[in-house]
Amino acid sequence: MKHAAGVLALVMMASAANAQTRPAPRPRARINRIFVSIDGVYQTAPKDFSDSVTFQENAESGAFSTSYDVKSGPAFTLSGGGLVWQRLAVGVGVSRFSHATPTTLSGSVPHPFFFSRPRSVSGDVGGLTRTELAVHVQARAMIPVAPRMQAMVFGGPSFFQVKQDIVNDFEISESYPYDTATFSRGVTNTFSESKVGFSVGGDFTYFLTRQVGVGGTALYAGATMKAPSPDGGTIDLKIGGFQAGGGLRFRF
Repeated sequence: MKHAAGVLALVMMASAANAQTRPAPRPRARINRIFVSIDGVYQTAPKDFSDSVTFQENAESGAFSTSYDVKSGPAFTLSGGGLVWQRLAVGVGVSRFSHATPTTLSGSVPHPFFFSRPRSVSGDVGGLTRTELAVHVQARAMIPVAPRMQAMVFGGPSFFQVKQDIVNDFEISESYPYDTATFSRGVTNTFSESKVGFSVGGDFTYFLTRQVGVGGTALYAGATMKAPSPDGGTIDLKIGGFQAGGGLRFRF
């Protein structure tokens, strides 16, 4: 009886020692239920584009071509969403991009007195801009990395509202005997259209507190649309581009 009691005491002492030396369980990484992100990003420009137009003047055909240089630049994004099932969330992001599109024009203008003696003109058209407002509807996979770190990958449709200034005519200065002409200015109008595209990207966040953190994001969103050309044709426009940047994160 004394022997059994001694064995029991030894077992209890060993269990207590093992409990004291066993490492505490690591805290589990937290999953956001509601998240908000505010980012400043840099957007790479989509492809440059060009247009060629023919017109009638002085009983002959003239022509001009324009080349548009779409610039990269800063953009602002705001997004938010919530968890719907385990690590799956849905979210909506809004981004706005606006930048100049410097444009060059070269043309051929018929002579007012002689056939087959066109005058060449060329010049720069300033003040043209591209503005894009995009709404991204996304499914997001939440990936906890550590108690203070979290990653996300996301994708879905993007809805673009685009405004692009287009050259639809130009003016020249000329004087007798009209053998030469000088480019004066371009005449423009603003093309405005909506288009559905797609987006895909990722995000990584480090939380400074339980609810506030900083993070980086990368996203590609794009679509193709057709703008009307002044002579009745169309111009292919690539919209959107690659965005990368960072900002503040909030979770609740």
